[in-house]
Amino acid sequence: MQKICIIHTSVCSRSEASLIATTLIDLKLCACVQMTGPGISTYRWKGKVEQAEEYYLSIKTNINHKDRVLEWLHQVHPYELPEITWDLRDCSAQYTEWVDSEVG
Repeated sequence: MQKICIIHTSVCSRSEASLIATTLIDLKLCACVQMTGPGISTYRWKGKVEQAEEYYLSIKTNINHKDRVLEWLHQVHPYELPEITWDLRDCSAQYTEWVDSEVG
């Protein structure tokens, strides 16, 4: 099995999610971005319980580009403290080859 990196984050609007997705693709930092939402997140922030509508992004890239994507996200993310997580996933050799061919 081959592995790819999937990076997850959320933003507060569809337009922000779309901008992040298309820019990552245009910069060839990832092969695919899946956007879902809106969803509701409930969390404690600065001592107060908050609820917010969010859009969720799953960013597919190769392991070699993970750090570049993370650095870029931290620079442009609209949140003061964004949730940015990642994991490595098993996938087919063909899918890995496609991801590799789309990032540069």
